[in-house]
Amino acid sequence: MAASILSHVVSDLCIGKPAVRVLPPSTPIAAALATLRAGADPFVFVDAAPPDAKKTAALSVVKVSVAEILCYVCGNLGDPAAALGRPVSVLTAVVGDHGVTRRVDPQTSLLDAIDALLANNSHSLVVPLHARARKKHHHASAGYCVLTQQDIVRHLFGSISLFSPVAALSVSSLGLVRRDDVHAVHVDDDALDAIPLLRRSIGQGTAVAVVADDDALVGEICPGVLGSCDDVESVSAAFAALSAGDAMTYIDCYFSPPEFLLRSIRAELTDKGLHAMCDLMDAAYTTDVAALSSSSTSSDEECLPLAPARRARKMSSGSFRWRSTEDVAACHAESSLVAVMAQALAHRVGHVWVVDGSAAF
Repeated sequence: MAASILSHVVSDLCIGKPAVRVLPPSTPIAAALATLRAGADPFVFVDAAPPDAKKTAALSVVKVSVAEILCYVCGNLGDPAAALGRPVSVLTAVVGDHGVTRRVDPQTSLLDAIDALLANNSHSLVVPLHARARKKHHHASAGYCVLTQQDIVRHLFGSISLFSPVAALSVSSLGLVRRDDVHAVHVDDDALDAIPLLRRSIGQGTAVAVVADDDALVGEICPGVLGSCDDVESVSAAFAALSAGDAMTYIDCYFSPPEFLLRSIRAELTDKGLHAMCDLMDAAYTTDVAALSSSSTSSDEECLPLAPARRARKMSSGSFRWRSTEDVAACHAESSLVAVMAQALAHRVGHVWVVDGSAAF
């Protein structure tokens, strides 16, 4: 039975998965952000291959998400509009090697795909769609689908009993607990202090823990959650103005932020002299209000909120991507591997926090 699992190829796991877009490197960051807003996937791919690269060469693409764009804007708070107007190639340079996604042939075995993920410290693979048609017509621009670590874990989880007794062993006994690689900020730290940690956590497929005085896990700033906060302008403003704990509060109420929190953000931005950031935030909300007004049948425009409620975008699977920053996946060092895998799949994350009493590591 175990041999039959390993006999599967990556194309078996791609059945039903939609194609992903590959943008040219000259695409403005704002346009890449618009693509993320319009689509169902939490990321887009950017072509990173040299212009003279052969079409038969391995595809070199970089995965870009809302979290990467947020980090970039937070590093350019003096002129965020100019940052959004730059080509996305500058963003892929910042993302670095951790964002490069390898292409594998559709007939690559599942075992080889796992080896490719581990060898390249990657979180996803790109699999060409309709390979035969592309070879016949030499179309390099044919569609691709992305195969993530979660896809493979979900596939293996369906036959978890075949991995006995390993699945019943604790994560600590298997050496899976990484104590020296935890990114954390205090709830009272400036939210901008989390940005460098967020950049590193994106590459490692983890998140930034938000802890209290006793190192108790309060919540997390997760790249996956930020994927639903596609209004980068307002979220960047929140990070520039608020503490880590307050930024978590803003993210949690992102779809309908209270007016007092918006006023606090504007006041802090003004005090810090970040007028361009404040203007960009107001422009984003003005656009939202205009869109809401045009779709409303009410004639009482004064009823329109300053911060209109947003709708959560859906994943291609049909389930909402949104979850609270406080709704973290956590376990103990003695939790079994199968229990941790179930939590990771339920929360749609590639990491689970291990807590010892009240402290997280």
